[in-house]
Parts: sequence; structure tokens; C-alpha cells
Amino acid sequence: ATQAYVYGGEPAKSFVTFSWCLADFDRNPAPYHQRHVHSLLWYFKYMVSALLKFPEVPLDRTYAVLDDMERRYRDGGHSLHAVYSYRHRVARHIGAEDEAEEWYRRWIAAPRDDLSDCAGCDPSAQALHLASTGRDEEAIALAEPVLAGRLTCPEQPQRILTTLLMPYLRTGRRDAARDAHRRAYRRHRSSLADMSDVADHISFCALTGNDVRGLEMVERHLDWLDRAPSPKAAMDFAAASALVLNRLTAAGHGDLTVHRRAYGDRPAADVPVAELAAEFTTLATEIAARFDLRNGPSAQSQRIARLLSAEPIGEHLPL
Repeated sequence: ATQAYVYGGEPAKSFVTFSWCLADFDRNPAPYHQRHVHSLLWYFKYMVSALLKFPEVPLDRTYAVLDDMERRYRDGGHSLHAVYSYRHRVARHIGAEDEAEEWYRRWIAAPRDDLSDCAGCDPSAQALHLASTGRDEEAIALAEPVLAGRLTCPEQPQRILTTLLMPYLRTGRRDAARDAHRRAYRRHRSSLADMSDVADHISFCALTGNDVRGLEMVERHLDWLDRAPSPKAAMDFAAASALVLNRLTAAGHGDLTVHRRAYGDRPAADVPVAELAAEFTTLATEIAARFDLRNGPSAQSQRIARLLSAEPIGEHLPL
């Protein structure tokens, strides 16, 4: 159930099932439990990742889970490779850049073992850090050999291709960026759990002069916002959509409409692009503020502000 909730786009429910399993394991360490130790330790990574996506969950809770994860990995004689990876993720999320870089160094120096993320996901996460710190060439050099290999993880290759969208664009590898978008979006578009990744592809459309394509994607996934997997996913989708819709409005197309289905007390309606852009800008900004209230620094608000004001990279890229 824990894995099903994570991959099914309902991570909040996985907190309950994981906590039940962990408590049962500790209370009654029966022999049959030993067959499931690896899964239990692996799912700690799901918990750390998911807890970060809910701003109402205190950050101390995430650190407590990380500490418990590290203790159990040490007790089991496992490498701390995965622990360092997720400590890095927390530091990057809250905007602690020096701390994130230190955990990154420890992460790549630690030996991999059977609790490390897969051969596609681990380089993808490393490439994301490199790209976010302006090291696009390093990110590409790290990730491209992975794409040449055989990837069997259900999150790959779409996740690493999405990670490479901006590095490809910023380094002038426009054909590679187009191909990465087309390959990855086909895999992401049917998975609610990948809502933040879909948001990256909507942003990609805005940054390559494909606002109409972006509008089509916004309308296709608009109802996901009513059942978003997490506040973070809602924030990412709203910000990316606002970027596309604001660009269309600035180009004089604010009276175009987007069909929004009925939900709860809200009736179905054709909403003008300009109106939806303003709504999504407010939504993304407000959720970012909730994250910053929990995290301390203003990292998420700054990230959303940068996205909302982003300009296209280079000429129009035919898709």
C-alpha cells in the first residue's frame, strides 16, 4: 500500500501505512519480518521526499525521520549513500546552499549499495543539483551515459530526460532538448504522481516559444489541480501554468478560454486565460509562502518568482 500510494499520486496516505509497518516491525520483530527489511528501509526515502511536499508538516518531523533512517542504516551495516542524498535534498529544498553542497560531496563520495537509488534516479538527482547551481555541462556529462544504458526503473528515463531539459536549452543543445521533451512527456502525462514533472514540461513550452502547446497541456491536466498529490505539486503546476498563460495574455490572447470541469461547489466553465493566469499566480505564490513559513528562508518564494518572470531561451524551438 505504501508503494501504491506513492506511485498513485496519494503520498499523504503513505504516511499512515508506512508508520503502521514500522511500528509493527519494531514491536514484533518476527522472523517473517526479516524478508521485508530492505523494503522498509527503502521506504524511508519515500517518506523524506513526501514530507517535504507538505508545508504544514513541521520540518523537525522530516529531520526525525532522517535521523531514524540513518540509525537503522548504520545498525544494518549499510552505506550512508542514500542518507546523504536525502539530507542533501532537504538542504536544497530549504535553500541552505552551502549545506546542500556539503551533503552532495558526501553523497557522491560514499559507496553505493542496494539501498541507493537506482542507476537512473541517482544520477538524475545529482544532475538536478548541478543544473540548479549553474553547472549545466557537468549535469549533461553525468546524465547522458545513463541514457545510453538500460534503465528498468518505472521513473526512468522520463525523470532524467526532464532533468536535462534546461541544461540542454541553456547550452544550445536544442535538438536534444526537443527530443527529451517529447520522449519524457509521453511517459509523464498519464501519471498524476508526476504532476511536478508535467509542470516542468509546461514551463519548457513557455521557454521555447511554444505557448499554444503549453496552453493545450494546461487544459489537458487542469483537473489534476483539484486532486493534486501535494501542495508542492499544486504550486509547481500553478506556477508553470501561470507562466504560459501570462505570456499569452501579454501577447493579446487573454480572452482565450480554458475549459475547467466542475469540482465540488464550482460549476464547469470556460475561464478566460487572463483570469486563470491571475488565479494561478496567486495560488503558486501563496503556497510558496506557506513553505517559507515552515522552512525559514524564502527559497521557495524566490524559486516561484524566478519561474513566473522567466523569459524564453533563444529563438522559437519547433516541437
